[in-house]
Amino acid sequence: MKKVLVSAALYAVPFVALAQTGNLGGLATTVGQIINLVIPIVGGLLLIYFFVGVIGYVNSGGDEEKRTSARNTMIYAVIGMFVAFSIFGLVKLLQNTFTGGGQGAGQNLPNVPGLLNF
Repeated sequence: MKKVLVSAALYAVPFVALAQTGNLGGLATTVGQIINLVIPIVGGLLLIYFFVGVIGYVNSGGDEEKRTSARNTMIYAVIGMFVAFSIFGLVKLLQNTFTGGGQGAGQNLPNVPGLLNF
């Protein structure tokens, strides 16, 4: 059993030793680029959805059921815009936190001399 464990550990050494280090900055940049592409599309669709609700509200002609449906459409569109732009803001905040605001690496943290530097 001991030989099997030692053999398995030695077999796994190249995978550990040759592994590529992770880069959160690259991930944050990729997610930010995707969000930058998607947010204008989603915002435009939600704006169209809002105007569909406005047109439905104007054309309701006093029918309370149509007016309520159109009002709900406008409310859902506004809530959708809020959620979409909040996600955009959070992604930008995280991207700036992990990539240092787009100026290369993150900020250098203060440390105590003689201890490990992070």
